[in-house]
Amino acid sequence: MRKEFIQFFRDKALVILILYTFLEIALCGWALTLDVKNMPSVIYDGDRSPESRALLQAFSRLDNFDLVAYLEDPAEIDALMDSGEVQVAFVIPAGFSSALTRGETAEVQLLVDGSNSAIAGQALTIVGGLLREYNREITLTRVARSGLGAHNFLPQVRNLVRVWYMPQLKYVHFVMLTMLTISVLLLGVIIPAAGIVREKEAGTFEQLMITPITGGELIVAKIVPMLLVKLVGLSLGVVMSLWLFGVPLRGSVGLFYGISVLMFLSSSGIGVLMGVFAQNMKQTLMMAFFILFPIAFLSGTMVPISNMPLVLQWMTFLSPLRYYVEATLGIFLKGVGIGILWPQTLALTVYGLVLLIYGAFRFRSNLVQ
Repeated sequence: MRKEFIQFFRDKALVILILYTFLEIALCGWALTLDVKNMPSVIYDGDRSPESRALLQAFSRLDNFDLVAYLEDPAEIDALMDSGEVQVAFVIPAGFSSALTRGETAEVQLLVDGSNSAIAGQALTIVGGLLREYNREITLTRVARSGLGAHNFLPQVRNLVRVWYMPQLKYVHFVMLTMLTISVLLLGVIIPAAGIVREKEAGTFEQLMITPITGGELIVAKIVPMLLVKLVGLSLGVVMSLWLFGVPLRGSVGLFYGISVLMFLSSSGIGVLMGVFAQNMKQTLMMAFFILFPIAFLSGTMVPISNMPLVLQWMTFLSPLRYYVEATLGIFLKGVGIGILWPQTLALTVYGLVLLIYGAFRFRSNLVQ
């Protein structure tokens, strides 16, 4: 183990890479978001009435849209949409106010760039809420003019909404925590695999055959230095999430690090098996692509598990990242303890023991052959 510590810390580039991987999640926190912000938008007002101006002013006050220009001709929208300069166009046709005055249904048009369906769907929801509020104001104004009290004429339903755990609905909190978990998986798999393959490429793998150690002892010696450095990197990522992005920590720090160690061991077991079967670094990277992406996709970090087909939902139980994500979100956002998270903890423990024991067996078999 002492030899592995010396050899590991001599590789300065590898140590820096491990620490940088956790610092890099700050870029993800700033860049990766599905919130609608500053969507470039244009407006065409073909009615030019007080009613249309009131609606457009309400639209322009929304922080979700960045008003680029007022158009004189709606035909300009096509070119702006095609070039990507504009993602949203709000069109009010002539006769809008006249229809309202006659008590008829007035129409407006919202054009949204649907090439990003998630963002487009949120934009439609936001504008739909704006139009519902505008319709409500029109209804209340007409009722008031008729001399009837709105509370006597219109039924009222008060919607009491409570958002648990993350009331501000800040998507960046979810992004930071899930990127932390993905970094743990990524480094836990790649680094042990690369360490074993490096022994093969350097020609020192044969020397291990004559050393008086077992396969399990060798694997422990290789994993412990990496584990300690990865825990330091994880601490940097946690501190950055808390201080820079305001991610709440409502649960036990000790429980989080304990479960993180289990995740490191589980992912290291996968890395050891990759190192056993791979003969060079190219094969290691190719195997990583085939293994890491399915594990990440089936964890619920990118797509909610409930949205997946039933077969894939059952397959998610094979992904250790699923249990780690559930535990991390539960500790940070919900403040739950081991009484709630014991199934995830047990699953990661079993996962790690099985993989490490099998990896040690396969590794020792390779040394003997």
